[in-house]
Amino acid sequence: MSGSMNQFTNDEYVLAYHGPLLYEARIILAENWDENNTLLGTVGPHYFIHYKGWKQTWDEWVPEQRLLKLNEAGFAKRRALLDAQAKKNRPASAAGSSTASPAPAATTTGKGKEKGKKGESKKRSRESGVDTEAAYLNRPEVKIVIPEILKLQLVDDWENVTKNNQLVTLPRKPNVRELLEEYRQHVGNTKKAQERSVRATSLLSEIISGITLYFDKALGNNLLYRFERAQYVEQKRQNTDKPMSEIYGAEHLLRLFVNFGPFIAYTNIDTESLNILREYINDIMKWMIKEQKRLFVKEYEATSTHYQNMSRT
Repeated sequence: MSGSMNQFTNDEYVLAYHGPLLYEARIILAENWDENNTLLGTVGPHYFIHYKGWKQTWDEWVPEQRLLKLNEAGFAKRRALLDAQAKKNRPASAAGSSTASPAPAATTTGKGKEKGKKGESKKRSRESGVDTEAAYLNRPEVKIVIPEILKLQLVDDWENVTKNNQLVTLPRKPNVRELLEEYRQHVGNTKKAQERSVRATSLLSEIISGITLYFDKALGNNLLYRFERAQYVEQKRQNTDKPMSEIYGAEHLLRLFVNFGPFIAYTNIDTESLNILREYINDIMKWMIKEQKRLFVKEYEATSTHYQNMSRT
């Protein structure tokens, strides 16, 4: 599917699968993901979407399979899914139906279809889209446990930005790319590296690349407080040729790890690779604790009254 034409465009309104139902959404960004994205999702067209009527915290990347055109056919499928869900949720003897829609679940890219036992069932599944989300619902939750000392770091970070009207001074040293490269070298120099499986060792470079890629994609839409957005826009303007992983550092990488469980829960990553990825993320955070004084900024940058007023508008 890589290299194919996108069926949807920026700012287009669509219907998006989330769980077993369809929700109205707007496409914020459209991209074609190549083989470098395979750790995080399928190759081909992907879209960053905002669900109509929901906060930005629900925004997410989805593959093209999760979207339908906002037309009569799409609305008909949406009604069919609502009816199917209502029948599934009520007792068999109950009369009538309910079409109440639950909120989208706080997770990311879902995919996969279950094969029906009969040809008719399989055809109906393809037409309704119900089985499109069956595997999505059955995937286990991916939990990334943040160590207590880093939770305190996150609280201080939140207070400095949202309460004290301060910012992380940019660019950071080390930045995210440098930090992860330091961790890679750290792993290679430890005895623990020799104890890891061959597969785990061979996946490390791919994992580092995947984390960096996800950071660059998630930062602008998922990892910033509102007060930081003007700073982010200015950094993008000044560094048009640089990814933000070369500008931001440990403070924002830690925010990524807080959200990483939902980000990776419904990708096409296999169970073994998922466990290895989770092991490495946990290990990165342990290493960050050891290097905490060096990796995290000691004092946040005070902002001008002009910046504060601009950030509130």
